[in-house]
Amino acid sequence: MKQKLLADIELDVHELKYLMDSFTKEPTQTLSELLKRSVARMQGRLDELSQEIDSVELVSLSSFVVEETVVKENEITAQEKDASVIIQSPKPVIAAAAEEEEEEEEEEPVIEEAPVIIKKEEPKNAVLGESIKLAAGLRHFISLNDSFRFSRELFKGDTDLMNRVIEQISVMGSYKTAVAFLSSKVEIDEEKDAVVDFLELLKKYFNQSA
Repeated sequence: MKQKLLADIELDVHELKYLMDSFTKEPTQTLSELLKRSVARMQGRLDELSQEIDSVELVSLSSFVVEETVVKENEITAQEKDASVIIQSPKPVIAAAAEEEEEEEEEEPVIEEAPVIIKKEEPKNAVLGESIKLAAGLRHFISLNDSFRFSRELFKGDTDLMNRVIEQISVMGSYKTAVAFLSSKVEIDEEKDAVVDFLELLKKYFNQSA
């Protein structure tokens, strides 16, 4: 029945398309009436097909309800059987559970606490001054702006010479030794602000590292 309805609806669609094309090219009263009849006929067949689909859905739904009822009844029966078995033999079940608990208690490992070792920190104040001197050096006391100024005014633009002198002074033992070494490398004119500032930095450095 459904296949016949589908075939008739397909023919109605082709007919409706043909009539619509003709009506678009040359609209007449006759073509208008034919279009209306074709639409009404196809609408009736579509309604009939819709009723067919509804009837099939009702049958499928009824079958599904019956199957669900049977499945639930079987599940209830199986649960009743399981409950009956448990009620008839409670002692073996309880005994088995007790045995499992005893096994779990026996298998628990014994955790031994490791001894806590407390390390005493060695005093650092004794070597603090020396570590600052070795790690930071004289360069730590010179800002970036002063570094450019000393290179230009004290070392006549020779940055490499300034870096070597600073590194060697950083490992010297006293301010006097550092000034003597500096005098052998550059001209010390204490009237220049750069020279005075550099010597002040040397005093601060050796007082800090003493």
